[in-house]
Amino acid sequence: MLPVMQGLAVGAKARYSVFNSETQSIAAAEQEIQAYETSGLFAGTAYRTVTRMMGLETLTWIAADGRPLLERGLSGVLVSALESEVTAKNYLLEASLAKRDALVDFSLLPAGPLEAPRRLAGLEIVIDDLPDAFAVPSEGGQSCSRSGRRLECRIDRSAALAQGEPRPYLAATLAAPSNLGQVKVLAGKIVSGERNPERIVALLLRWIEDNIAKEAIDSFTAIDVLRERRAECQGHAYLLAALARSLGIPARIVNGIAYSEAHRGFLYHTWNELWIAGQGWRPVDATFSQPHADATHLKLIEGETPAELLPLVNLVGKIRVRSVAPLERW
Repeated sequence: MLPVMQGLAVGAKARYSVFNSETQSIAAAEQEIQAYETSGLFAGTAYRTVTRMMGLETLTWIAADGRPLLERGLSGVLVSALESEVTAKNYLLEASLAKRDALVDFSLLPAGPLEAPRRLAGLEIVIDDLPDAFAVPSEGGQSCSRSGRRLECRIDRSAALAQGEPRPYLAATLAAPSNLGQVKVLAGKIVSGERNPERIVALLLRWIEDNIAKEAIDSFTAIDVLRERRAECQGHAYLLAALARSLGIPARIVNGIAYSEAHRGFLYHTWNELWIAGQGWRPVDATFSQPHADATHLKLIEGETPAELLPLVNLVGKIRVRSVAPLERW
């Protein structure tokens, strides 16, 4: 609404400080009206307005009377258009009957098929069209190199685990509030006095597998997951991190891609790395109930806040798997 309030005119520019509710921070936003144009995607003529904030760009076509006719956000992942009530209801009906998830289709990286992916201990994968500024970590059995926009990675789950300082990953966070009494009491009941880290991890995974359903529902904290008793991969990772930290096991949340047998390709996925004393950071997947995540897990970024996850947005719908080769199996 700000361009409309200030007067729509080609070439107009403005800069604001705005509160970003997702990152809980003040961010700088820039807007510019680039053109007054027609399109086959909407009726009439509209002002093409670009909004830039936190490294992301949104294009909005605004009619002279202030109506937003079309908007493209998250690098084209989200497209919104002004439509009639009848059109909107028809689309919802068709989508429910087809039972298709457009976002899954858009973000899927077809590859394979891979036989028994959950048993893979080694994998080589080549990815094309990786943005120049995106750096993929090489550590703990994941070795990656790039040539231009092509990324080549070898994942070896028999290799030594990543090292580093674990203590910062004991702290309670918004996503994984390990300091809450509800979390501490539950964790204590699950492990029932067990002190061995290996056994503790196994007990936590078993409880999550038996008590948290795998469903596509938004979960912003581990408490959301405990309340709903269902979650997608991110929620499973939040809950495991909260429970582990409350028991004195450092836990971090990582994001990347992992192979899906159901979709015959790689999907964006979230899992954990837990600090096992004397070993290092072990990849653990609560969604697949794996105490040592299989080699189809390619770590792209670490983090749990929306601000930390923003770089992933620029990958969705752009990168593709050129080749994948299974190596060792467990």
